[in-house]
Amino acid sequence: MKQHLFIILTIVIAFSSFMLGYSLPPFLEVGFGDNGAPSIDTSGDDEAELMKQFEDLYREVEE
Repeated sequence: MKQHLFIILTIVIAFSSFMLGYSLPPFLEVGFGDNGAPSIDTSGDDEAELMKQFEDLYREVEE
């Protein structure tokens, strides 16, 4: 009986560890584990640059 319990606990711990390790990088990327400070630069210059790229793409498609 102890051996079965040990096997079940090992499987559960291994699966839980895998799932935690698999989900941790996305949480850190959006700033979940970093006191709410996202690690991605969200300055307005990047947004303006991105909008300019989209406008250029629309012009290319229309031509």
